[in-house]
Amino acid sequence: MKDLESDIVELETISETTGDRGYIEILKEKKMALANLLDVKVQGALVRSRFLNTNEMDAPTSFFFGLEKKNGQRRVIHSLLSGTGQEITEPSQIRRRAVSFYSTLYTSEYEEGETLSEGFCNGLPQVSEEANSQLEGPLTIQELQTALQGMQGRRAPGIDGLSVEFYKAYWDVLSHDLLDVFNESLASGSMPVSCRRAVITLLPKKGNLQDIKNWRPVSLLCVDYKILSKALATRLGKAVEQVIHRDQT
Repeated sequence: MKDLESDIVELETISETTGDRGYIEILKEKKMALANLLDVKVQGALVRSRFLNTNEMDAPTSFFFGLEKKNGQRRVIHSLLSGTGQEITEPSQIRRRAVSFYSTLYTSEYEEGETLSEGFCNGLPQVSEEANSQLEGPLTIQELQTALQGMQGRRAPGIDGLSVEFYKAYWDVLSHDLLDVFNESLASGSMPVSCRRAVITLLPKKGNLQDIKNWRPVSLLCVDYKILSKALATRLGKAVEQVIHRDQT
């Protein structure tokens, strides 16, 4: 980008001095290339900064990229209080404190036993054989496409870096391969790695940010996982009325 900017400055000087149409055309091409690069960079910064109100804003400026930097700084944990109330500042200690706290918080107090599961499931209403066959049947391109089209853009991507916009732009290329992967996963009972991993980030809440309780964990999931889960949820929703009364929530 810096090389392009330097070229543009030089070409502007030459064009103004000589009036040569060849240099003017090259200058236009360089400016167009720079505009395209800025547009890509801005879109990435907007996604990461979670800033959506851009309709009335000017062309790309440092303001956009400042949003991303500011948002990143807010998510940095400089210190935490240990379980005994002592301040810890070492990154390794901060990580251990966070892992320990959330591992304890999200660990179930009860162990599931086979007897309990069987007893709980006995007597529960069941869907019809026809509905069950539809639920367990292979996914279709249309189901995946409907799920994708129902997703909002400008969201942070998962660990693979592929956004909703990427899938929508290249759906014609990706759709059949994605369908094959999903149906193979459902048949084998093993999900692809991208559907089994997430980036977990902590977002600050109100209050003392040295208290780990005032940080909210958020999982950034890959879009392929979201497409699959949304398609399956939509399919399940069509059968759920057979087993859940409308008055239930």
